[in-house]
Amino acid sequence: MTFVGRPLNLALVVALLVLAAGTVGATVLYQSGVSEVETQNEQLRGQNEQLREDLRSARDRIDSLESQVADLQRRVETQNETIADTRAERDRYREDLESLCAQWREENDDVPEECENVER
Repeated sequence: MTFVGRPLNLALVVALLVLAAGTVGATVLYQSGVSEVETQNEQLRGQNEQLREDLRSARDRIDSLESQVADLQRRVETQNETIADTRAERDRYREDLESLCAQWREENDDVPEECENVER
């Protein structure tokens, strides 16, 4: 009987050692995987923060550019109004000149140099 008991005890001890080694191995692999995931998470958090900073910077730049565009639009509108006013004034002067030249032609035979290219 002892002959049968010893191999069984030995087999049981070996089985327990294999199971313990397997458990330890699985735990080490799990911890290694967890450490790897934690390292990746830290890297991703750093990248995420950098991307947020880049996004804030880009939004600030967009705000600045939008402000510059709005200012330029106001300046262009002012310039366009000035041009329109100048054209209207020019047209009034042209009409006055045409009228004066027409009146001059009716009253005089000679035409002043200023009226030579003025259309009736």
